[in-house]
Order: sequence, then structure tokens, then C-alpha cells
Amino acid sequence: MNTAHLVRAHDPLSSVLAAERTPQFAGGHCARILAALRSHPATAHELQATTGLTVVQIDRRLPDLLKAGQARVVQLGGDDLMRGGARVWEAA
Repeated sequence: MNTAHLVRAHDPLSSVLAAERTPQFAGGHCARILAALRSHPATAHELQATTGLTVVQIDRRLPDLLKAGQARVVQLGGDDLMRGGARVWEAA
């Protein structure tokens, strides 16, 4: 994975080190999100309570899980199921 685009110009050393660990964090985050979704469909806000991740971290990983075919948005009558203004996700 090319992580050069993740490096900040004003703090290159620590930014390079963090960028190199991105795949490791992403994989761990995805595993935690999937484990929670296998228990029950949930929104990013609901997943926050069960995964210990922030909503921002979850929102970054859900599209990755969607592309990988591991998660999907719950559909109801052809529309995305919403709860509290947020999409409800489930494990695929």
C-alpha cells in the first residue's frame, strides 16, 4: 500500500511512521466493526458504543467494508434504512 499521500509536510517523521501503520489499524478497526455488525445491524453511532471506536473511525471503514463485500446498508422497500438520521449497516 502506498501511504505517501498520508504524510504531513510539517511533521514528516511521525507522520511517515503513522502512515506505515495505517493498514494495521484499518484491519483491526474493520474486524471490530464486522464483529459488532454480525451481532446486530447498527448505525455508526451505535457501533461506537460496541466497538470503542469513534464515529469518524467507523465512517472511514464502512465504505471499505462495503467495497470488500463484507458489509452493506440495510434496505427497506428499496431505500436505505435510517435510524436517527444515519444509515443502518449489517454484515454481508
